[in-house]
Amino acid sequence: MIEKAKSVLLFLLVVISLVQSYSLAYSKPYLEAKVKTEQDYVKTEPLGTELSVDNMIFPEMLVLHLGNDKHTVFYPSTRPYYELILTKLKIREFKGMQRAPVNSVDWEQIRQEYQGVELRFGRPIPFELLQKEKGFKIDSDFLFFGDSIDRIWIYTNKAREEVRTYFFSSDGRYVYEAQRADLTIGDVEGYVGFGQYWDPYTTVDGNLYLPEKPVTRLLELDVAFDRYTTEQMVDNLFFDPAITRTIQDSKTGPQFYTDGKIGLKVEQGGTWLSYTNPVAPTDGESDLVDNVMAAISFVNQHGGWNGKHQFVKEARSETGSSVIRFRQYYRDIPVVSSNATNFGFMQLTLQQGVVSSYNRSMVILEKEVSNKSNRQLPGGDSLRVILNGMDSNGRNIEALFPAYRPVMKDDKVTLSPVWAARLFSGEVVIVSDSSPVIVS
Repeated sequence: MIEKAKSVLLFLLVVISLVQSYSLAYSKPYLEAKVKTEQDYVKTEPLGTELSVDNMIFPEMLVLHLGNDKHTVFYPSTRPYYELILTKLKIREFKGMQRAPVNSVDWEQIRQEYQGVELRFGRPIPFELLQKEKGFKIDSDFLFFGDSIDRIWIYTNKAREEVRTYFFSSDGRYVYEAQRADLTIGDVEGYVGFGQYWDPYTTVDGNLYLPEKPVTRLLELDVAFDRYTTEQMVDNLFFDPAITRTIQDSKTGPQFYTDGKIGLKVEQGGTWLSYTNPVAPTDGESDLVDNVMAAISFVNQHGGWNGKHQFVKEARSETGSSVIRFRQYYRDIPVVSSNATNFGFMQLTLQQGVVSSYNRSMVILEKEVSNKSNRQLPGGDSLRVILNGMDSNGRNIEALFPAYRPVMKDDKVTLSPVWAARLFSGEVVIVSDSSPVIVS
């Protein structure tokens, strides 16, 4: 009897073992956490538009060399020519990259005698960023792939029936020539042809190009706007808004929000947001590409983009973190605010891909505009006098471009055309206002 009971028990144990083995092999594991984490509280309500890195990487200007020392400049607002040239170049392939010293080519001669186009980015762009998503088709199989460039120069040499393409290292020491670029002389002549009847520009040093006459075709606009609410951003940025405390500085002053770790400040009448999240210092150098990609992803998830933006700046903080800035465009013209008002940009501080601060506008500019008026920016000798006065103060100018200066009002933003200058230090300043167009 005892022996029979042992046999039955042994049989049951074998069956149970087989059932457990089958369950482990074929069932789906139950992975839900028993304890909720901070991420469970993150809100996913979409607010603005999601953008990818190729939307952020585009030239600040295109300089067209027409031959016989004649030149013109296209900005993103110079439609449709700027867009046509850039679109055509992005479908071309640039292969067989070879590095050489920058002075191995007589660029002054090339500038004066040969037709071509320069793509000027205005900031160092790593090769890896330049070719991401729907960017440029650049051969990545070369040793110096970790370098950054700030210019691409494509020109024709008709005597030798060739097209040369050079990428300029941002440190000013080297150029990288694409030995195999599928561009023809006809392609480059087509690009240059767009500029034959455009405003003439001149240069003294090959760096700064100035228009020889006033720049017209500009409008001052009144633009209605909406804005993200503080509640939307609190829900979007805090892990658990229910435990968030509110601190009102005064009835008209900034509002502060905190959950004991993350801090949020809303100011300028609810139009500007500053977010901080303390990040423990880490060893190792931050990678620019990783930080730019992380910054774009963070904005996509936390508020989205309130219009077109451009990656314009990367700097190092005192702690070694990367400070990444994106400038807002409206109707393909950059928005440049004065020091007194924060508007028209997003700025994030990151350490190895982790965001520690996030500053952004909460204003959403509408597409419809009102009270349009024609304006013009100075050119020729009038503009030179203004810029010479700036240089006498020891502030050298690296580039000049038309921009909008925003003026906030109760229910609208007035966008006024101005000349903006980027200094060699990287700072962008407004150098001249526009004036009404004089009809003769």
